Amino acid sequence: TRWFYFSSMSGDSFESQKRIAEIAENKGIKIAYNPSSYQARKGVDYIKAILKRTFVLCLNNEEARMLVKENLHKNLCKLGPQIVCITNGDKEGSIYDGEYLYRYWPNKVKLREATGAGDAFGSSFVAGLLKFNDVEVALKMAIVNSESVIQQIGAQNGLLNWKEMKRIISSNKFKIKREVLK
Repeated sequence: TRWFYFSSMSGDSFESQKRIAEIAENKGIKIAYNPSSYQARKGVDYIKAILKRTFVLCLNNEEARMLVKENLHKNLCKLGPQIVCITNGDKEGSIYDGEYLYRYWPNKVKLREATGAGDAFGSSFVAGLLKFNDVEVALKMAIVNSESVIQQIGAQNGLLNWKEMKRIISSNKFKIKREVLK
């Protein structure tokens, strides 16, 4: 494989994840990492073995602030990730790729349940990077898939396939602002 997508694990599973991250680094395999608030609350030292080997870090605003207190994007990138995605519910979210900050505002949709929104966002963003190697296109994929999931009950209901995402992306307007982060 060329990528691993890590989510929150604990105990022996977390120890295995750290070992897999080390192997991935040695084999040139990229890692996307979505730690939980449980892991973020334990601090940077707890997850640094994975963070320093992470290519894409996806977490919510609260989790980001548990790890670093200010200059979230740049300080998180200093820990290893090349791309940092920070979601913030129905408020402004952002992605930093080391050069540009992409600020985005989710569309107003009917929320039925938020479970799975972060997972849909992160996995769709990584899939978009793999398919298009374009942060803005990947961001649009992440937005439409997470918005679809929150309109359903359950963490996986509402997940879109590529054809459905493409149709929605082509017919929607997105509020995305790209700027150089100073």
